[in-house]
Amino acid sequence: MKSEDIELIKDSGLFDENWYKEQYSDVQITGMDPIEHYLWIGARIGRDPSPLFSSQDYTSVYADVAAAGMNPLIHYIRFGKAEGRKFLPSWLTRRIYRKSRYSDGRKRVAIFAVYSDSGFITDNILIYLSRLTEIADHIIFVADNNFSDAVLTRVRHFTRHLIVGRHGEYDFGSYKRGINYAKEQGLFYDADELILCNDSCYGPIGGFRRIFNSMNTRKCEFWGVTANIQFQPHIQSYFVVFKRPVFLDPEFQLFFNGVETKKNVSEVVMSYEVPMTRHFESLGFEWDTFINNDTPEYSSLQKINPNFTVRPLYLLEHGCPIVKVKAFKKTNCNHDGIIPSLNRVRAQDEGVYAAIMEHAGPEAFFAIPKVEFSIIVPFYNRAPKLQSAVQSVLQQDHRNFELILIDDGSTDGASDMIRSRFFSEIQSGKIVLIRQPQRSGVSAARNVGLKVAKKPWIAYLDSDNQLKTNFLSTFASSIVENPSHKTFYSYFKRQPSGKIHGQHYNRANLLAANYIDLGAFVHAKEVYQKNLGFDENLRRLVDWDLIIRYTEKNPPVCITIPLIEYWDNDKDTSRISVSESLDDARIAIRLKYRMPFRVTTIIPTYNHRDFIEHAVLSAIEQKGHFKHEILLCDDFSTDGTREIVSGLALKYRGLVRNVRNSENLGISKTFKRCIDLASGDFIAILEGDDVWTDKQKLERQINFLAENNDCSMVFSKIRVRSLPSGKERFLQRQDVIKKQKVDGDDFLAHPSMNLIANFSSCLFKAGLLKSSPERLFQGRFNEIAVAFYMERHGKIGFINEPMSIYHQHVKGVWSGSNQEQQLRSGIETREMVLDIAHPKYRERILEIIEKRYREPLSEFLGHI
Repeated sequence: MKSEDIELIKDSGLFDENWYKEQYSDVQITGMDPIEHYLWIGARIGRDPSPLFSSQDYTSVYADVAAAGMNPLIHYIRFGKAEGRKFLPSWLTRRIYRKSRYSDGRKRVAIFAVYSDSGFITDNILIYLSRLTEIADHIIFVADNNFSDAVLTRVRHFTRHLIVGRHGEYDFGSYKRGINYAKEQGLFYDADELILCNDSCYGPIGGFRRIFNSMNTRKCEFWGVTANIQFQPHIQSYFVVFKRPVFLDPEFQLFFNGVETKKNVSEVVMSYEVPMTRHFESLGFEWDTFINNDTPEYSSLQKINPNFTVRPLYLLEHGCPIVKVKAFKKTNCNHDGIIPSLNRVRAQDEGVYAAIMEHAGPEAFFAIPKVEFSIIVPFYNRAPKLQSAVQSVLQQDHRNFELILIDDGSTDGASDMIRSRFFSEIQSGKIVLIRQPQRSGVSAARNVGLKVAKKPWIAYLDSDNQLKTNFLSTFASSIVENPSHKTFYSYFKRQPSGKIHGQHYNRANLLAANYIDLGAFVHAKEVYQKNLGFDENLRRLVDWDLIIRYTEKNPPVCITIPLIEYWDNDKDTSRISVSESLDDARIAIRLKYRMPFRVTTIIPTYNHRDFIEHAVLSAIEQKGHFKHEILLCDDFSTDGTREIVSGLALKYRGLVRNVRNSENLGISKTFKRCIDLASGDFIAILEGDDVWTDKQKLERQINFLAENNDCSMVFSKIRVRSLPSGKERFLQRQDVIKKQKVDGDDFLAHPSMNLIANFSSCLFKAGLLKSSPERLFQGRFNEIAVAFYMERHGKIGFINEPMSIYHQHVKGVWSGSNQEQQLRSGIETREMVLDIAHPKYRERILEIIEKRYREPLSEFLGHI
C-alpha cells in the first residue's frame, strides 16, 4: 500500500470516509483507516468507496483493469479519467443489477432504440433498461451508432440481443431492424405484446407496473402514453405497445419495412409517427392512450396545446411514468416549468432524478430563483381593474421581483385603493407606488418606471391584463437557458376569445406589423440604458416602436407558451387602444424608421371578362416605395372571368392572391370578406371593370395621407368613359372642388351627395375601413355611405388630377339600371348614409332623400 495512493484517493473527491464506515461496520470495529481498508481489501471484495463510484461496475466494464488486479478507483484516477473512461455511481449499479420481475401472465418483447453522439451509455438509459426487464422477457437493443465493447458490457447486463451500427433512419429505422431480428430469432413465437420504446424519455419513474396494470383492462389492440391531435390524431413517441394480432399481421411488417432514410427527424415524424396510428386503425385495430379524455383537465389543456410532451408535471401527477428528455433541457419544451417538474421527479424517484441531473445537466436552472425583475405598471383611472393586475403579479411562483405602479394623474382614487389593500407590500418594498402630479401619458409613465427600476430585468403589465402564475419563472428559466440574450417574449392569450397569439421571431414580419405584445416582452435593463425608453411623441403603438429598437441588435428568444391574458374591451374609451388612431400611429412608425408602407388593393369582379385583365394589370404596374398585395376576388362569375382570374393569379403569384368566392355572395359580402383579409396599412379599391391610368396613383395618395394625418381617406379626380362609344368626360361635381380637404358639408352641397362617384379613385386608412360598422354592408356597399363614415374620423383628401377611368356600360350596376331602379337604389343608399353620418347632417340628408329621390319616384310611378 503506497502512501501516494492514499493521497490520490483523498484528493479525488470520490471517497467518503463516513459513508464507508456506515456501510461497512466491520471497518469501524477493526479501527482501521477507511481508505487503507479500501486499498487493502475493500475493492477486492466488491466494496465501493462512496455512493458516487461503483467498484463492481468499473471492473466489469473494463476487463483490462480486472485482469491487472489493479484497484479500480486508483486506475480511474491515474489513467481512466484521462482516457475518457466512465464510471457509474454505486447506488445506480445496485438498482440496475437488482432485477424484480413483474408478472401479469403476459410475455413481452421490447425493442429499445438508442442514438448516442458521444459513444457512451448514460445512466438514464441503464435505468430504463433495468426497469424494462421487469415487464419484458426479451429486450432488443438497437443503436443507430457504434459502441465499444466496454460500453456494451453494461447493456449486456439486461439483454444479449444487441444490434449496433449507423443506419441514419432514426428510431423507426431501429424499430425496423429490431422487428426483423425478433422474427428471425423466433422471439414473437409466444409473445403477447411488443413494446417499441426509445431513449427520448426519462424513466420509468416508479416503474412500469402501474401503467401496464391500467392498460391491461382497456379494450384495444395497441396503445401508448399520450395522443396528439395535430395533423391527425396519433400516439406520441414515448412508447407504443402492440398486441399479438397487430404485430403478427402482415401489414405490420410491411409498414416498418417501408421505413427509409429521411433528411431530418421532422420528416420521420410526418412520414411514420403521425400516420402509423391511422394506418393500423384503418386495418380494424382499436387503439387507446393512458392519458386521455377521462384524465382530469385533459380537454382544457388539449385546447391550449395538443402536444402533451410539454406538460411533464401534469403527466407525472396523473400516473405517467415517462417524461421527455427535452422537457428538462429547454424552457419551450416544458410549460409546467423545469424546476417544478424536477422536484416532482425527485419526490417520486430519486434514481431517475439523479440520472436526469447527470444527463440533462439542469443545474444551471437552479439559478432561476436568483433572476430579478422590475415589473412596470402604469395606470390612469383604472381602480376597478387594477387590483386583479396587481394580484396576478403578487401570486407569481417566482418571488424575486419588485412591482412598480405609476399613477398617471388618476382621479378615481386608484392610488388610495392600492395603499389600503397592499399596505404591507408597499412597506416591505415589494410594491413601489409613484403618483404623477398630472397626466403625462402612458409612455412618460413607463419611462418613470424605467428610471426607478432597480432590478436587471424589466417586464411590463397593462392595468387591465393579468400574468399567468408562471410568467416570471418561465422567463427566468429562459434567461438562464440563454445567457447571451438580452430580450425575450412569449405568446399571449387574447380574452374573451381565448385565442392564443404569437409566432417565432422574424425581423421582416416584425417590421411589417407588431406581433409581440409589450406585456409578453422582457428585456435587460441595460438595453433601455443603451437605447432610451418609450417615445413620448407617439400616442399609440409605442410598444411596437420600443420592440423594433430593442430587438434590432438584440434578437429576442421566443417562448412558445402563453404567459399573459390580454383583455379586449373596445367599449372602454379610457384605453389608448380605443381612443387613439391606430392608423396614424402606424404611419408615424413607418415614417420614423423609413419603412415602406403596405398597401392592399382589393379588386372585386363579377362577369367582367372584357375588363378584368386591364384592371389587374393597371394595379400591377403601380410604382413607388411601398409593398403591394392585390386581393383578386371573383364573385362566382359565369362568363369566363373566373378562368382569367385564376390565370392572372398564377402568372403574378406573390403579388396577386386569388381569393375568389365559392358561390355568388353579392358585392357587399365580397367587399366585407376582402377588407377582413387585407393586411396593408392602406386599402385601395379597383373595381373589376375600371382601370388606373396613373402608375404613381397609389404612391401619390399614400404620400398625401402620410403628410395629412387629419385625413381618413383620399380620392382623386376620375375620368368617365362611356361604352361602347369610348367618349370620355370629367364629372362636373368634381370640377367645382377647389380645396384639398373636404367634409360632409361639401358632399351635401351637391344634390347627389356623391363627390367620389367611384371607389377606384380612393385610398383608405386600413384600420378605419376594417372597423367599418356592419350597417355599411347591409344593402349595397357604396361610396357615399363609406365617405360619411370616414368623415367622422377625419377630413377627406382630394387630389385634383385624374388617375383612374370609370367605365359606364350596360352591364354596370348603376349605368345598367333603369330609372326606377336608380331612384330606389338612391333612396336605399342615402338611408344607409342617414344611419352612418354624423347627426348634424341628418336634416339635410332627409331633405335630399325626399326631394331628389322620393318625389321623383312617386312621380315616375304615377305616370306608369
